[in-house]
Amino acid sequence: MAANATFKQEAEWERRKGESILERQLRQEGIDVFMPSYWIRTKHHRTNKLIERRQPFLVGYAFVHLPRLEFERVRAVDAVMCMLAPTRTAGPVRFPENMIAQFMMDEFEADQAHKLQEWSDMERQRFNKQNHLRGQLKKVLPKGRNPKTSLREHADMAIDRLSEVVRARVLAITAQLDALEAAETLDQIEKVA
Repeated sequence: MAANATFKQEAEWERRKGESILERQLRQEGIDVFMPSYWIRTKHHRTNKLIERRQPFLVGYAFVHLPRLEFERVRAVDAVMCMLAPTRTAGPVRFPENMIAQFMMDEFEADQAHKLQEWSDMERQRFNKQNHLRGQLKKVLPKGRNPKTSLREHADMAIDRLSEVVRARVLAITAQLDALEAAETLDQIEKVA
């Protein structure tokens, strides 16, 4: 993605992620196309980087919407080899629109479920990281905190009385907590916008 891309361009690129050559060429010709597919998401065994691959259910096949029956326009696209027909003399096979719509809805629901799971995992990791950092902060700070005083306020009050090493450790922990809370706030703002 380009650094100066607009939000609309980024959304379009995200929507077209994993698009096949056939889909891209048909889309560029202004032909509505749908290729039923699913995503395989795995973590690389050494780098833990998430690898996403889009796999079609029917390899090499796609559904096109042709309200004016412009078959030659579809055949003219380079990536199109032929159109599925029961016999050589018969026209292309027509599938009911409600069946294709159901495929599209199923694919959309599966994608939304995956995105929800990703978001939940990310939030759980952030929560666990915050709890771990707060636990480290409790171990480093002097005892005797009033239960009504937040851990952050206690750290700010005790920072001047700490040794240099402990002060540096407390500042590092609070900086990490601030970064996590800022990221959480930014996510909430993006959800609202």
